[in-house]
Amino acid sequence: MPLQLTRFGYLFTVLLLLPWLALMGLGVYYLWQQGWLYLGLGLLSAHAILFYSLLSWHKPKQQPLLGDSFTIKPNPNWPDKAQQAWLEIEQLRKRWQTQTDVLTDANKALKLSNEVLALVAGHFHADSKHPVLEFPLPYLLRLIVLVCEDIQHDVLDKIPGSHAVRVGDLIRAKQAVTQLKRLKALFTVGNWLFNWSGAALAKARAVLVGKGLATVTDEISQRLIAAYIDKLGYYAIQLYSGQLTLDDMLPTDQLSDASIEDTVTSEQHKQSVEPLRILILGQVSSGKSSLINALFGEVKSAEGLLPTTAEITPYILERDGLQQAILLDSAGYGGLTHGLAAKALKQQWAKVDVILIVCNAAQAARQDDAQQLDAIRTYFQEECQNRTLPVIIAVATQIDRLRPLREWQPPYNIQQAETAKALAIRQACAAIARDLALPLSRVVPVCLAPEKPVYNIEEGLMPLLYELLDEVQRVRYLRCLRTHQARSYWQQWRKQAGQLGQIILGD
Repeated sequence: MPLQLTRFGYLFTVLLLLPWLALMGLGVYYLWQQGWLYLGLGLLSAHAILFYSLLSWHKPKQQPLLGDSFTIKPNPNWPDKAQQAWLEIEQLRKRWQTQTDVLTDANKALKLSNEVLALVAGHFHADSKHPVLEFPLPYLLRLIVLVCEDIQHDVLDKIPGSHAVRVGDLIRAKQAVTQLKRLKALFTVGNWLFNWSGAALAKARAVLVGKGLATVTDEISQRLIAAYIDKLGYYAIQLYSGQLTLDDMLPTDQLSDASIEDTVTSEQHKQSVEPLRILILGQVSSGKSSLINALFGEVKSAEGLLPTTAEITPYILERDGLQQAILLDSAGYGGLTHGLAAKALKQQWAKVDVILIVCNAAQAARQDDAQQLDAIRTYFQEECQNRTLPVIIAVATQIDRLRPLREWQPPYNIQQAETAKALAIRQACAAIARDLALPLSRVVPVCLAPEKPVYNIEEGLMPLLYELLDEVQRVRYLRCLRTHQARSYWQQWRKQAGQLGQIILGD
């Protein structure tokens, strides 16, 4: 209810403030009597100029008055399409952040929310007539809860006193300010009549303080608006990209069905965290079996050591810094295309985090390898749009057979090739990178010949894999997320069916 002052209230207020006004007048008169009036006015003017200068300096420097602003970073596990959506959210934030009345204008707040959701939804459901509506209802409720909880913590941590101020206090303060403004004209006239110098100083101070309060208020509004846009955009990306889950469990904290199947006969089947899954691809006689042996730390003749079947053969691999991994050996291929790919091999594409494609550096025929990678890339573009392509590394084998044939004195520095052998290895790796559309840095030359010591597995391949581990973990997270969501989807159906049965049977 608004504050209302009676005539007695106005009289009481005037009598209450009159002594203070008189003291201000007497103070100015005393300064004038002592000859200090202009000195006092000069000091106050200098203070006002300093205050105004600080405010003017603050604005172009964009240095916050209230400490660190809210910082929201994109999820490193997002697919590429989500990363692009986040960049557009940042541009939208810069455009809306200057409109400080969004928090007090319901129409603007609604317009802003719709714009954020439409921007994100358009990235993931471009073919839909109503992309904003492409979500299950429980996930929307989950999004609202997450946004509100995060903003609540940000406000409590970053805005002093926010936990003690009630919404009712803000409304009553606003009403009080409105009532006091009605008395402002009366006090201003009286002040100018009886104390013109004090009134002038008070006016200057009011202008400067008002500017300072406006600056602080605008900064708080801008921070809250930026936090709201970033939080809503962040969780909208989680929602429309399919990364939002109804529980707090990490998808990688449980084994996927494929890993359970691959480890069921192993002593490591008690492993509860999803391991990395590495698929070995290559043409017949390219050296896949020798590579697997080398990764396990022992190289023998490949004949008869590892089974060669049309299916996928899993192996458990443990290395320092790699925890646990599952190596998936595939049968050698030849002339595969996307439409004719072996079913067992194609089923593994979406179940792995790393693809090691083994190429014979001494042979120029790599059309089959290129077709295989093109098929995988097309598969992820068309059928796994909210996933990320596995990390692809080409392993160039049999580099000892490159010219000059008799020279073999490793190590070889192919970045600065100083010998004919090093130059030949670099040229072979560059050709593989070009044919397979890979960066040269992701082509690793190795020697796995049984009669020679293993070369560049520990020195080249494993360090590269460790270097790319963050990217690999991102692929693993998105892979496990789909498995987790599929499980949750069918669990909800079973739970709802059970509850429906209880209702029907009257239990």
